[in-house]
Amino acid sequence: MQEDMEAVYVELVQSSWKKYEEYIHNKRMDDLLIGGVIPVMVGDGYALIDLSSDGINHYLRFEQLDSRERIIFRLTNLSEELVTAKVLGRHAQVVIGYGEHTQKTQTLFETFKSEMKSAFLDTNEPGVVTVDADVTAGYIYVQVSLIFDLDSYFREGYDIDYLLLRKHIMATVQSLQKYLRGRLNA
Repeated sequence: MQEDMEAVYVELVQSSWKKYEEYIHNKRMDDLLIGGVIPVMVGDGYALIDLSSDGINHYLRFEQLDSRERIIFRLTNLSEELVTAKVLGRHAQVVIGYGEHTQKTQTLFETFKSEMKSAFLDTNEPGVVTVDADVTAGYIYVQVSLIFDLDSYFREGYDIDYLLLRKHIMATVQSLQKYLRGRLNA
C-alpha cells in the first residue's frame, strides 16, 4: 500500500512539472519571437540598434547601415495566459515599421498627419498603415499592426521556423517600403 502511494506521489510530481513547463513555455513565447526576429533581420544585413521592453511590449529597431533604412518592431504576446493560449491559440500583436532618413522629415510628417486625421482610425486594427517620425534623427516611418499566430512559427519546444518568419516580415517590409517611397516621390 505504501509503495502504491509513493508511485501516485511520483506521478503527481511528474505531472506537475509537465504542466509547470507548459506555463513557463507559454509565458516565454514573446521571448521566442524576439529570438526569431533578431536573427532574421541580422541575417538580412540589418544591425540591431535598439532593444527595450516595458514588460508587456518589446521594442526592436534595426538599421541597414549603408542605406540607413530602418525597421522597427513592437511585439506583444496576446495570449500569455495558458488558458487563453489553449482556447484561442498563441498570438502576438506585431507592429512592423519601415523608415527612411530624409532632410524633409518635419514637413513630410505634418503633411501625412493632416491627411490621416480621423476620429475613426484605430491604429491597433490589423492592416491599418500609420505614419510616425523621429524628427530629431530625421526619419519618417510607416507602420502596420498585424496578429501573428505564434504556433505557425514555433514548433515543438523552442524550434523556430525562421524561413516562414522571414517571409512574413520581409513581405510586410517590402509593402511598407513601396508605400512610403510612393508617398515620398508623389
